Amino acid sequence: MRGIISTANRGRHHRSAKLLGLLLVLLVLGAGCGVRSSSELYQSGRSPNEVLYDSAPAESPEPGSLGYSSGVERKTSQNADLEMKVQDVAAAVEQIIALSNQQGGYTINSHVYRDDERVSAQLVIKVPQANLQPVTESIANLGEVTDKVITTQDVTEEYYDSQARLKVLQAKEQRLLGLMDKAANITEIISVENELTKTRSEIEVLTGRLQYLSNITDFSQITIRLQQGIPGTVKAPQGTWGKAWQGFIGSINGVISFTSQLVVSFFVILPWAALLAVLAGLGWYLRRRARGNKNSN
Repeated sequence: MRGIISTANRGRHHRSAKLLGLLLVLLVLGAGCGVRSSSELYQSGRSPNEVLYDSAPAESPEPGSLGYSSGVERKTSQNADLEMKVQDVAAAVEQIIALSNQQGGYTINSHVYRDDERVSAQLVIKVPQANLQPVTESIANLGEVTDKVITTQDVTEEYYDSQARLKVLQAKEQRLLGLMDKAANITEIISVENELTKTRSEIEVLTGRLQYLSNITDFSQITIRLQQGIPGTVKAPQGTWGKAWQGFIGSINGVISFTSQLVVSFFVILPWAALLAVLAGLGWYLRRRARGNKNSN
């Protein structure tokens, strides 16, 4: 009986030892799986991008998918387009340039030219968006505004979406730099470098776009086209006296027009009259000389 009990006890100890050994093996295997190196991940056929995004968010959110809170500052671009008549185009150009400088703006381009004996100009200036209205009103006071257009574009969604995508790409760049330190061979290094170059190129594009959006929302563009104005005319009074005055003015204009045409005709005919006079004088002289020779014979 005691031998049977001893045999049973030895059997239980043997099963316990085997179970303990199995648990140790499982623990070792689990630890080995948990500490796989980056080299093992590459050797498994996975790309750096796949390794990178095991626990990372999506690389490039769709435009508008990130959204923005209703409490954020709205980003709008506001520009103005003016057409004006002024008495002195050159002086108006100088005044507009000086005005933009005083208001914290600058001149993009300025072009003054002459067309059909009239001076015209076109300017493009930038001023802080907060100063758009007072600057536009000051420019309008320089002459007569014949056309005025104000345009506004809301770029809030694009601005904040671009900011969010830029943060995602910057985080990706940091993770790629971390993978670069763990790369074990040339193949891994080249693979990470290619992905890093692509990511940095996308970062540069987004950074440039954000700079552009910041500029157009901070500064407003004003395009001004100037033409030399026609001096104002005095309007005749209405009624009988008005008609009489218009008739009198018409007669004066007719006399002036006739006199002008007469003077022009005189100067047009004058050279021909002088030539005819010379020819007539030469003919008279030759005839007289011929008569004198006949009489002497």
